[in-house]
Amino acid sequence: MPDTASGKVKASRASAPKRRTGCGTCKIRHKRCDEAKPICQNCSKTGRVCDGYIDGVTGQQYGGHPTRTSRSVSPLPRFSSPGLFNDQQEAQGFRFFIDGTGPQLGVSMGNKNWSTPLLQLGQQNSAIRHAAIAVGIMSKRFEANELSVTADAHAKDLSSLALTQYSKAIGQLRLLLDTSPGDKSVLPHNALACCILLMLFEFLQGNADGVRLHLANAVKLTGPAHTSPLGQHLLSLLVSLDMASVLWLNLDRAHTDASLPFPQLQTCAVPLQPHANLETLCYELAGIGNDIMAFSHNVVRTRQRTPGSGREDLLQIQKTIQSQLDLWYQSFSNTRPTVNDVMESRHFLLRANYLFLTLKLDIINIHNRSSAVAARKKVPHESRNLKLTQFSEILDLAEAALETKYPSTRYDAFTGEKALEPTGLLPLFSFRTSFILPIFFVAQNGPDTNLRWRAVRILSERPWREGAWDSAAMAAIAERSLRAQTPIDP
Repeated sequence: MPDTASGKVKASRASAPKRRTGCGTCKIRHKRCDEAKPICQNCSKTGRVCDGYIDGVTGQQYGGHPTRTSRSVSPLPRFSSPGLFNDQQEAQGFRFFIDGTGPQLGVSMGNKNWSTPLLQLGQQNSAIRHAAIAVGIMSKRFEANELSVTADAHAKDLSSLALTQYSKAIGQLRLLLDTSPGDKSVLPHNALACCILLMLFEFLQGNADGVRLHLANAVKLTGPAHTSPLGQHLLSLLVSLDMASVLWLNLDRAHTDASLPFPQLQTCAVPLQPHANLETLCYELAGIGNDIMAFSHNVVRTRQRTPGSGREDLLQIQKTIQSQLDLWYQSFSNTRPTVNDVMESRHFLLRANYLFLTLKLDIINIHNRSSAVAARKKVPHESRNLKLTQFSEILDLAEAALETKYPSTRYDAFTGEKALEPTGLLPLFSFRTSFILPIFFVAQNGPDTNLRWRAVRILSERPWREGAWDSAAMAAIAERSLRAQTPIDP
């Protein structure tokens, strides 16, 4: 159209139908690919590593630089069934589940081959296949934009595609569960595997109710499914996801049975030294946090299964954990942060998480007491004020850190996330030491309503991500809970 200032006519870009094919590198760069084989001209001219192409029917990857495919974290299965996917989008979603979701969850679980059985089942079962595709596309969506709340059009398109695959998986799962028990093609672990994948999808969506629903259904399926080696593998994965949901949803206990092995989150057993640094202290605090998770799980189980018994043993465990926290804080108080620690607000981070674990342990201890003892024992006014101060300090520390552009790094060196740095993948399933979890704890458990709303606002006003923790998603969970109790936002 004419330019009124210069009288010149602006050149318009020639339009062409958007193509859905092309090498992976050009797709990421949003460039038109000439699809030359084995390496496209765009990548060749610019010196970039070409990701190659994906066959829309078989899902097989071909072409591209061999150095790119050789550094893949997980082995690529061979798809023998023709027409395994309906279109190239499904094939690409399944491919990203292999190349993206697999390494992401593997880093968190310390097991890089966790996805192999799911991939094998997905080749045979459509419910599992569609669920894996949905998770793969949703993981890819966070590569487009790492926050759950975004106006990014590409991220929204990927979310829509993922939801379509999720709906297909739900439909196929219902057919699977309705199939006659006499049908040998229906194996118990198929339904369990599908539920596990659906849990992952809802977690990525930030849908707490969806996680609870699929988790409860998965637990019901553990009986007939856990006897075989494959079932044991799925069960181990389920227990790990269950304990992650305890953190994510602020639950008192896990859904899975007590006879199942309690997983240890990936930490490094580093003993406290007289002159420990903050890296050592971070490892140690994560280990204490694991102990508190196990303690909380056992307290609720004991109260439900054997009322009135076992409380003395639990009280002794609580005292041991409290001693660990006291020793940790003594070492923390004597540690001088480095310049890098200050820049990354790590001193504030550890202080906030120490307060969070101290308050959480106190709440668990209250649950461990019998109702009669709890009724007789009044909480001193000074103690209530101290707790209010501790809850408030968590928020003060978080706000101070956020003013310094926290977090400053995408990968946390203390939790094994650096293994993902060469791939550029987000640590979507890494439950690292964070500010988001303590703030979320205040939003759920704060003794003052105004304080709880303040925590929700901190999480939601300027969203950020710390590994698996997405502040906007956590804010939404906390806000729904808070509005159910106090509908008016002060």
